[in-house]
Parts: sequence; C-alpha cells; structure tokens
Amino acid sequence: MLFKKSILRGFLGIPIGVFISTTISIIYSLAFGEIMAIPYGMESSNSLTVYIAQYFVSIIIGFVFSASSVIFEIDEWSLLKQTVVHFFITTLVFFPCSIKVGWIDVNPMSILIYIGVFIFIYLLVWISIYFTWKSKIKKLNNKLEERQ
Repeated sequence: MLFKKSILRGFLGIPIGVFISTTISIIYSLAFGEIMAIPYGMESSNSLTVYIAQYFVSIIIGFVFSASSVIFEIDEWSLLKQTVVHFFITTLVFFPCSIKVGWIDVNPMSILIYIGVFIFIYLLVWISIYFTWKSKIKKLNNKLEERQ
C-alpha cells in the first residue's frame, strides 16, 4: 500500500518541483539583475537543451521528494530513522541531478557549500514540519482530555 501511495504522491510532487525550481530561478534573476534560466558556466551550451534538462531534473526532484515522504508513515520506524532515510534518498537524487544541470560547480568548495545549504534548508523544513505536527497533536490531545 505504501508503494502505491508513494507513486501517487510522487506524481503530485512533479508540479511542485517545477514551481520551486522556476521560482528560485526568477528570484535569483531579480536579485542579480540578469536572467538566470541557464546556470553560470553553461552559457556556451544550447540554451534550450539546458533549460529542458533543468525542467526534467525539477520533475525528478519533485517526484522523489514527494514520493519519499511516505517514509514518515512507517510507524515501526523512529522519527530519527525516518528522517535519516528520507535525507539520504533525497540527497542521492538531488545532488547528482544538481551537478548534471550545472546548479553546482564541480569543485570541493562549491560542493561543500552546496551540501551545507542543502542540509540547512532540509533542517529548517523538517523543524517547521515537526513543530507544526507537535502543535496539532497537542491540540488533539487537549480536545480528547476535554471530552473525558
């Protein structure tokens, strides 16, 4: 059942991945005053080919992030195990895809910075989701106590 749910959720994540990628590109373009549809260093490549590659990478990333979220529904696993497995799945897809389309320069400093930013953003999202659910659970528990 989780596999089917994962696939369905993955397809729902596709437009989200494309939206996020496009939004980041627009924000970057506005911030730096130049159109950033093609990553720095890939300008000599066919622009349409690079843009299409980014589009498909955004689809893959959206699918994987959404599909892998079912890991958090495996009740037998601890929250730590769920988080670590989800992190590794998303990293194993996100990192090579990012290199493929030129979002990361292939040098040690760029890779370390990119990994650091990825971990930071992952933790921010995870923490915000954690506290949102913790608050919802507390409210549900309070309602249950009121009924008794």
